[in-house]
Amino acid sequence: MKYRNLKLSFTIEDTKFTVLSISLEKMVTPIPRHSHSKNSYELHYVSFGHGRLIADEQSYEVVPGTFFVTGPGVFHEQISDIDDPMTEYGAYLQVSFEGTDTTKKERLLQEFLERKFWFGEAAPGMHELMKQIHTELEQRSIGYDLVLSALLQQLILLIARQYHRSDLVQGDGTSAPSFEMPADQTYLTIEEAFLYNYKDLSLPKLASMVNLGIRQTERLLLKHYNKTFAQKKTEARMSAACLLLQDTSNSIASVATALGYSSPEHFTNAFQKFYHITPSTYRREQTSK
Repeated sequence: MKYRNLKLSFTIEDTKFTVLSISLEKMVTPIPRHSHSKNSYELHYVSFGHGRLIADEQSYEVVPGTFFVTGPGVFHEQISDIDDPMTEYGAYLQVSFEGTDTTKKERLLQEFLERKFWFGEAAPGMHELMKQIHTELEQRSIGYDLVLSALLQQLILLIARQYHRSDLVQGDGTSAPSFEMPADQTYLTIEEAFLYNYKDLSLPKLASMVNLGIRQTERLLLKHYNKTFAQKKTEARMSAACLLLQDTSNSIASVATALGYSSPEHFTNAFQKFYHITPSTYRREQTSK
């Protein structure tokens, strides 16, 4: 279950948080490699099941009670254990800076804002907090938006405290976000389009989805992802290809079709250009491990 178009906003000190999506999903199919735009953060709490997270080429074992954050520019993919797939509570949010002093170094949430990636055991109370958030979304009782705002603020502060006291920090954590990007649904729409619709996604179609002109959309991709539309689409297709090739029941031809290539030869050439290895060789290397 995924709740989109929420646009729930709250401010802690001088930082505005806009929550665009909240989900509770059993992850039966793999999530291909992808990343988020500037000022975008995705929160992941795995309540049940097992699997693997691959973030910036590092592999992490996911077990019940695992919590991780993927921030701006962190490439990641998730693969569930076939026999015990992960059940994940997720939230996608963006931040914007409402103060006048963007160089302030001692904001309450400075550590949260500067941390691009975190992986570890969830803080005590996170499971119940996630359940309360979803209960409010399901029931929509009077004043639920106010309650949700309070619960989400509590969640952010819980994460900030966890960062502060934990020794399990991964990544350099030195880069603060630029606070240039407006917090709206556009960037979530873009990321989900490349993640799920890579087969037949076109630049005009993407522009229509985000209600922008074609040139505006291309400029937005270059500014916030440092990639053209063609580069983003190729990246999405190649990430999905790696997951599909690991299933030996998929022929090269069927993988090519699933990715939207006109022929197996076209797919093979694209894969080899991107990874400097043929799909067949990649499959052999993966299945021999």
